[in-house]
Amino acid sequence: MARMTAQEIAIIETYGEQDKVALAQLGAAVVLAWRFLDEDLQRDLVATAAIVDGVEKDKKFDSILKRLVLSNDRSGGKQPQN
Repeated sequence: MARMTAQEIAIIETYGEQDKVALAQLGAAVVLAWRFLDEDLQRDLVATAAIVDGVEKDKKFDSILKRLVLSNDRSGGKQPQN
């Protein structure tokens, strides 16, 4: 198996609690906007989340993401605008 170069490895470096809070805020914003994101972008985000190092991981990520998206859908059934 070929080794990944440093540029190919997804690593996030955090420098304290403020960085973790900022990541949580950004993650919450992504969850709220999820249904309006292009399906290719959604797949890319999930794939990157699965391999990123430097953050805590959960094996149930996919089901947790689906629950978060469904329980926080504030669109009122509106379809995404293209």
